[in-house]
Amino acid sequence: MATLSLGDGGGVDTLNGIASYLSSGGKASTVLSASVIGLITSPFIAIVDIINAITDFATAPFEGAGESISTLFDGLLTGPAALIEAGSRISENAIMAVFGETIAGILALPLTVALALLSLYLLATFLNENETGNLFPGLPFDVPVIGADEEPTDDM
Repeated sequence: MATLSLGDGGGVDTLNGIASYLSSGGKASTVLSASVIGLITSPFIAIVDIINAITDFATAPFEGAGESISTLFDGLLTGPAALIEAGSRISENAIMAVFGETIAGILALPLTVALALLSLYLLATFLNENETGNLFPGLPFDVPVIGADEEPTDDM
């Protein structure tokens, strides 16, 4: 039995498909009914395509924003996590080199947590430092002749 294949739906492919269908014993009534059904359904398909295009146009910025926010959070969270993991591996190797594998296996988690907490404490202490002078770090006042004269910033 002959099958009706219209190719990719272009004009030449459609005509070649209909001609090959009819020449291989296909019925003209099948082609005619398919053509009538196609003419009836094509405006509805076009309307659906237009609505789909409008919807895609309206939602594309939100999809893009969602993807960029996802990428941002992924970068903000996985980057430091990878850094902590790398530091943990280095700490593990150093602990194993100093204490040997048996004690290092027992002390690896507490020492790694202690090192991570110490790093966070040092960072928090640095961020909480009061303003210093412009001559030496830790000097609580500016020397008037040296450095830039800037207004103090409000840290709190």
